[in-house]
Amino acid sequence: MTVEEAVRARIMAIAAVTALVGTRVYMQRLPESPKYPLVCVRFIDDQSPYHLRGPIGTKTARVQADAIARESSGVDPYADAMSLLDAIDGDGLGRQATGVAGFVGGIGSPPFEIVGVFPQSRRTSYDPQELRIVTASRDYIVWFNA
Repeated sequence: MTVEEAVRARIMAIAAVTALVGTRVYMQRLPESPKYPLVCVRFIDDQSPYHLRGPIGTKTARVQADAIARESSGVDPYADAMSLLDAIDGDGLGRQATGVAGFVGGIGSPPFEIVGVFPQSRRTSYDPQELRIVTASRDYIVWFNA
């Protein structure tokens, strides 16, 4: 399992997220005609430190989660995207975390060990073209042992 697959699995295990998007949590790219709202998880970069003898134990990576909502009649896509991103973030309470932020624990079998997930930048964008979608994004620094 890769670090971004582990983050996707964690997102799919959050009841507040699945209540909003069901199983519409995608990796890296979206299907051709997706149903909104949805989540897209992307690997951004590997930030693992090294020294002259090789890697230093625990690895780190930056993973981005995009909460995407589409504008439609009577619906506020910004509010929908932000609510979804808040559900992804959760309360940040470590082993008892309700979301991704602050999560510590194993995911999958055999377990992919996450040492900590630290929320970073949060931003929004609006695509006024044909799709008319709002994207609320959050980067996470994920510390893991793999």
